[in-house]
Amino acid sequence: MGGGRFSQDAYARLRKTKDYSNKSREEIFTSRAIDPEMDPVKVLVRESRDSEEHPETVSIIVALDVTGSMGFVPEHIVKEALPDLIGSLMEAGIEDPQVLFLGIGDFIYDHAPLQVGQFESSAELLDRWLTRVYLEGGGGGNNQEGYNLAHLFAARHTSIDCWEKRKQKGFLFTIGDEPVFPTIPAEIIKRYTCTNEAETITTEAIIEEAKEKYNVFHMHLEHNEWSKQESRKGNWKTLLGDHFMEIPDYKTVAKRIAEVVIQNHNPSPTSAKSSTSSSVDIDVENML
Repeated sequence: MGGGRFSQDAYARLRKTKDYSNKSREEIFTSRAIDPEMDPVKVLVRESRDSEEHPETVSIIVALDVTGSMGFVPEHIVKEALPDLIGSLMEAGIEDPQVLFLGIGDFIYDHAPLQVGQFESSAELLDRWLTRVYLEGGGGGNNQEGYNLAHLFAARHTSIDCWEKRKQKGFLFTIGDEPVFPTIPAEIIKRYTCTNEAETITTEAIIEEAKEKYNVFHMHLEHNEWSKQESRKGNWKTLLGDHFMEIPDYKTVAKRIAEVVIQNHNPSPTSAKSSTSSSVDIDVENML
């Protein structure tokens, strides 16, 4: 995966072809159960690889809370904000970003608390995986969500060239409005990954495991008075320090992700791009 190159023109054509400006959230996100291709039980590893087209990839995981009313974030990204994310990175000289979208829920009450896309670069393929996410709208009212499933998947079920070839860490962003469960029980790991044997792990420990190859951040959305309460922020500040970010305006999420990546990515001393031929944008209209 990861083929194609993002362009503003390709995104504009896609948005026009799919008539996103006139569609509701329900008309865009039509899945009523987890897409079989996004079922983590069937996924051993998701790969982010360098190629002739993308010689110096930067791997970015965006894990979106899809419980309750949180569907407004993926909706905004699809309709408006992909250029804020990918376009901003490319304009800043990060020419080979690859983004993996995850859907995150409550692993106690929800049917699909972890949904996994692929690392992609083009507007069409990013849109394809994001709009396949099942907006379950669940959550159990227990003031916790399974954001730590994103850390688990990133740590144990991704393989990224930016780290393995160049020792440049990728980026992992969880996005939501609740605290995180303190542990991932062994039975949950076995139920929602391809692992047959597992041990319970604390959230602190799995975050540290993810930090071995990712810069880990959490964006807490202050989208209403309820989400601004300190009790809704849990112990994220203790877990992540300055990498815990309070976001008053959810429409800035994509741009803030890009800003963080731009500020923290350390490009390699010698870029592989000089020996690479130019790439051609995907013609989205012909692929739809």
